[in-house]
Amino acid sequence: MKVLEDSSLTNAGYGSSLSIDGDVECDASMMTSDGYFAAVAAMRCVYNPIVVVHRILNLQHHPPKDGRIPPSFLAGEGATRFAEEQGITLVESTTMVSENATKNFNKYSKIVQQHRGTKRKTEADTSDVFSVKQSADNQLEESSVMDTVGVICMDREGNLACALSSGGIALKHSGRVGQAALIGSGCWVEKNIAVATTGCGEQLMRTLLAKTVSDDLQAASGSCQPVDVFNQTMKSSFIDNPVLVKDDVKLAGAIVLYVNPESSSVELMWSHTTKSMCVSYMTAECTHPQSLVTRLASDKVSRVPFTSSIGLRFET
Repeated sequence: MKVLEDSSLTNAGYGSSLSIDGDVECDASMMTSDGYFAAVAAMRCVYNPIVVVHRILNLQHHPPKDGRIPPSFLAGEGATRFAEEQGITLVESTTMVSENATKNFNKYSKIVQQHRGTKRKTEADTSDVFSVKQSADNQLEESSVMDTVGVICMDREGNLACALSSGGIALKHSGRVGQAALIGSGCWVEKNIAVATTGCGEQLMRTLLAKTVSDDLQAASGSCQPVDVFNQTMKSSFIDNPVLVKDDVKLAGAIVLYVNPESSSVELMWSHTTKSMCVSYMTAECTHPQSLVTRLASDKVSRVPFTSSIGLRFET
């Protein structure tokens, strides 16, 4: 995850999308199959938020001897102060801003200003409002490759861990928290299933997508193909979810690692309602990571999920 946070190509850590105030505020979380969860939200001045999350997780495994309950979730200034107490180097917030993030900030700020200016016109000019909004939606969709990054890992004993990191949506309100920091909507891990989500955080929070995917897979275990269950969940529990009925565009993506101990097999699955999604995986037998990008036709975006899977094997 640190590699992804250090890359200016991803919306996590360095190079994250900027808030409406032009700052980098990061969300990150981690969950393990033994039931532990840790997260930070709206955190500034730390290159690798996932490192802070890992320190919180370690504190849960080794709680302080003074009897205090170790935290699971730290936000804002408290998260930054904890990082400093842990010896993690704090940096000037400006050093986390990449050239690409600045370009996107300027572009989207201009679109917002145009939209606000158009809204002041008379009702006779409402077509202009629509055209500006549509232009913003199209450009945001074109940059959707810069989104939450998620990682799922499994060791030789079959233990699972899931991690998420994100700079959030472009021009977000200062202090906004996305699904990347939230258990159940961003990540969910059980004994044989791990789920990580990406997309519109507000929609993912309202649908609790990560836990819903896991629940449906557990309920259908053995009766249906896992990838078919996953696809149906994306359709019925996200796209057709009543809580999103007023949302014209519904953007989500998820990766799932489904372990079947009886057959010594692992199924890597992914699904998205966005225009595209990048997936990469590596096993102990691989010499290099395998990567691919899947795409949806424009007329299917947010209407029909693209869902696929790759079968893997593991030995304990």
